[in-house]
Amino acid sequence: MSKLATKSHHTYSFNDFTIDLDRGCLLRAGQEVKLRPKVFDALRYLVENNNRLVTKAELIQAVWPDSFVTDDSLVQCLVELRRALGDGAQECVKTVPRRGYIFDAVVTGDWAAGEVISIEQVEGVRIVIEEEDKERTRNDGLMQADTFVRPAVSLSGWTRRKTARIVLVIALLLTGLVIGVLYFRGSDKSKQASPGTRIRSIAVLPFKPLSADGSDEYLGLGMADTLITRLSNLRQIIVRPTGAVRKYMAADQDSLAAGREQRVDAVLEGSIQRLGDKIRLTVRLLNIEDGSPLWADKFDEKISDIFAVQDRVSERVAGVLALELTGADRTLLAKRYTQNAEAYQLYLKGRYYLGKYDEEGSKKGLESFKEAIDLDPNYALAYAGLADAYYGLSNLYLPPTEAMPKARAVALKALELDETLAEAHASLAVVKSQYDWEWVEAEREYKRALELNPGFASVHYGYGTYLIARGRPEEALAELKQAHELDPLSITIDLFAVFPFYYAPPPLRQYDRAIEELRKIIAMEPNFSSAHSLLGGVYVEKGMYEEAVAAHKKAWQLGNNLWDLAYLVRSYAMAGRRGEAQKALDDLRERAKREHVAPNWIAAAYLGLGDKDRALTWLEKAYEDRDENMTLLNVDPAFDRLHADPRFTVLLRRIGLS
Repeated sequence: MSKLATKSHHTYSFNDFTIDLDRGCLLRAGQEVKLRPKVFDALRYLVENNNRLVTKAELIQAVWPDSFVTDDSLVQCLVELRRALGDGAQECVKTVPRRGYIFDAVVTGDWAAGEVISIEQVEGVRIVIEEEDKERTRNDGLMQADTFVRPAVSLSGWTRRKTARIVLVIALLLTGLVIGVLYFRGSDKSKQASPGTRIRSIAVLPFKPLSADGSDEYLGLGMADTLITRLSNLRQIIVRPTGAVRKYMAADQDSLAAGREQRVDAVLEGSIQRLGDKIRLTVRLLNIEDGSPLWADKFDEKISDIFAVQDRVSERVAGVLALELTGADRTLLAKRYTQNAEAYQLYLKGRYYLGKYDEEGSKKGLESFKEAIDLDPNYALAYAGLADAYYGLSNLYLPPTEAMPKARAVALKALELDETLAEAHASLAVVKSQYDWEWVEAEREYKRALELNPGFASVHYGYGTYLIARGRPEEALAELKQAHELDPLSITIDLFAVFPFYYAPPPLRQYDRAIEELRKIIAMEPNFSSAHSLLGGVYVEKGMYEEAVAAHKKAWQLGNNLWDLAYLVRSYAMAGRRGEAQKALDDLRERAKREHVAPNWIAAAYLGLGDKDRALTWLEKAYEDRDENMTLLNVDPAFDRLHADPRFTVLLRRIGLS
């Protein structure tokens, strides 16, 4: 944590209270409010760090620096403080469960006129002084007038006192600090102090919403997603994708522990709070190696100015990391996809819902993107999000013929508005490969997306599955390896990395390797239904039919996915348990009357029962429905026994897979 410079204020004021530092007392309407010394110390520390989360350990250290006390002493101290502050104390001294406290009130002090000087300790010894520009000073004044507090994180107001003694002290301090700045920063005032260790990777964690009801959760994740998108355009640094950091949304998440788990050099973390038409953002960039802050700041702005805040944060992070930015880099870093703050918030909600990966989330995400587009018809990124929402519904909850043409249309609209949008090229690549079966065009779109954003982990593994379908497993492994390097903890990417061992031309299949890797995944995540499902498929090809039944039953119980029921039919049949296979098939056919069941799954079930004619009939149905599972038809071991059938050969040719 940054150590704040000793403040030279003699008074602080908040609500109708005044803290007199010279006398060491709290005043209300000129009358002294009795406080025990430790209670006064706690109040002073909270006020001096207003609007910043102060952990329990930090507050205990500040109030009892030379003593060992328990949490009970701190709780009693704060009970007395709240009692002394009277009505409104709970709103003033807020408890953040399991984390600490935030002093949330308008605080004024004996601020000096002129420039604001910020002081921050970096890596324990390096001190950075930064003169805030005139625009920031003007904004701070406006926010003060609008009941927002002057930034408190790593900021200290220094007053020029008239007495010679204080003037001398300040002069000496400033002289020493300037010398430090010149030593660590050289003559280039635009650069931050460089961290001792080169930062090559970073995780932007979801910003913690401070609203009591968690209603701003989407805003915290969305802010992180926006910064991830911006920073991932810079090729000098690896940025973990949003999917990798989504799990760190809990209020009590340890940021440094998250950074170590993500195997990055630094984390960007903070909190976000919306108050009416205002937004309050605190942010810190932490060095994972020693926990030291590389940079910290606080922003109080109107919600309509949220884009300017994102500009500043992105630029400052790049500056602190000493990245050498080209003109094109700076343009991408500051790129805005809309000027409409309300449309932007709806886009964030859409991405938030889409990340739930279920039917309800996809539908809510779809509606949010539509509403964003209604507000800004030129919002290219919202069109790309809408394409992803349609794809999320396709084949699982909606027939592809209903969802995918809509996905194609909005992806093309996004590219019409902004050809340089990697997300739109990625969305179009999925449509071209999974639905249109236009393989050359699909590969061009995948490559264009990666050209625009090489750090796009999901596109790397999407392109990897495309290469598997094209019978190019070695190239697929290379793409999946890159995806893993960008997102090393993604269990989905781990699963996709097994595909080249299973879905490959027969001479290149490695079933034993697939089993080994899948068992590792299941050991890490026992409830990952897709891993059990694929393991069941591998067991069938190995002739381990009872093990296949067990794996598919487990997958069906965990995920309740209809494809697992279809492949359970196949496993039962291959194990010689035809009665159970028929019963499971009847269940599948009955479910198909009420829910969307991909024809490809039913074809696999019939093929397991040895009924080739019905299997081919259902594959023909899958072709008519543009079932996305057909993309792997040529390399899926489940359909190996059909390769000698001329009808199957013709079908492959029509899909473009022969």
